[in-house]
Amino acid sequence: MSHESSRPSAPSNFRVPTLTFGAETRYFYTIRTPELSQSKRQWTEISCGRWERPTASACDGREHYSIFSTLTVELNYPNVESPQIATTVEGTKFVYEVPDEAALSHWLASTFVVSDVESSDELYHQGSPFKHSKLYWLPRSSELVFRAHHQTIDGTGVLLFWHRYLCALAPPIKPITFGDEPARLAPVMEDILGLEIQSTEKDEQALGVLSEYISNAPGIGHTSRVGSAPSGRSNAADLTFSAAKTNRIVQACQAHGVTVTSALHAAHIQALTKHADPNSQTSRYVSANQFNLRPYLPEPYSKDQYGVAVYYTTHPFKLALPSTFWETAHALHRYYSTSYKGNRPLLELNGHITRTLCNIVQTPEYLAAPVPTDVLVSSLGIAERYLQRKYGKSVVVKNLAVGVEVVLGLNMMFFYTFRDQLRLRYCFNEGFENLTDIERYLQEMEQVLNQELLS
Repeated sequence: MSHESSRPSAPSNFRVPTLTFGAETRYFYTIRTPELSQSKRQWTEISCGRWERPTASACDGREHYSIFSTLTVELNYPNVESPQIATTVEGTKFVYEVPDEAALSHWLASTFVVSDVESSDELYHQGSPFKHSKLYWLPRSSELVFRAHHQTIDGTGVLLFWHRYLCALAPPIKPITFGDEPARLAPVMEDILGLEIQSTEKDEQALGVLSEYISNAPGIGHTSRVGSAPSGRSNAADLTFSAAKTNRIVQACQAHGVTVTSALHAAHIQALTKHADPNSQTSRYVSANQFNLRPYLPEPYSKDQYGVAVYYTTHPFKLALPSTFWETAHALHRYYSTSYKGNRPLLELNGHITRTLCNIVQTPEYLAAPVPTDVLVSSLGIAERYLQRKYGKSVVVKNLAVGVEVVLGLNMMFFYTFRDQLRLRYCFNEGFENLTDIERYLQEMEQVLNQELLS
């Protein structure tokens, strides 16, 4: 269907004067299948209207992440500028089918859901499964919730998606053409960069990059009931700094020549050291942190046009303990600022690292190893780099929250600033850890920052 007159009308009673925005992510952990490494990665038309490609970002658990975003908007029509939100997964393949009028109506009915829950927090705690991306309207809290599996989109991508979505909703409304979506399906990075998929030399280099993490993990960790207790409800603890205190932290980091992300991560390691499980490997900190790769991709793949895509990677970091706050902060600053910036050879290893990791995590040795109990750290930086505070005269982005729904015990903590406030969200599973412990841990992080940056 490719003509404007075929577009179904969306409800007209979703008109509200302001916008409340939040984003959360739901995390699961599974092992992806190795057959991906033998497949081509471009989108291929299998039959009339049906397009497939392998889930190239498989093998590190991200096929079970789900992005969860909330806002209040004037909802007029679905954003099909990013058709990847309508993809589904069959085995190890992404599938997109160009809809006819009946299929599009069904997609709208199953994608746009009006819920009577009290707030997005309640929806977040429910953790109900879903097959494809969904938008929930929550009239009681005036929120619109976006949920999408992480194999479809990443944390930075969801901010870009909302930016493009809100730009499209702000007057004047632009017409949307249905039927040409396959031309806009997001390619994998190897196709964008023109890289070879199969290379024994690069596979060996990828193994070398991963060996630092695989041979040393797990490192120091929290006391956790993971492995000895059933999974419970997902929960999150938040720490938000005032604009004034955020400004003082930023200025202190600049004066010491480190980024805010490096300082926050260093504070996390200091707090972890104090509250660590004494039975964990307390002599070393080992992690694999998140890197947004969009700055290293050519346009338009680095822009909001391809926000609905997975263009990030993880990279190992190891630190001998004990280490002072400033030793740690400067080590992390070097790590974050030099790992990918100006390092084209490492960027070219991204797909090989993913497939090598896929093979490693399925070995009996890895499966028999202890489960890491540290938290994964992810920094989204300054949210306004991707998302405006206001769109047109009536759409105002009032708030932003980013988190994960933890199912199997691998916790995650997000750092970012929005509206000049530094925000931390620590996500965990109540079956394995207690809210009071997580809140005490965040308080310890704040004390470290006060002592090292603000005293």
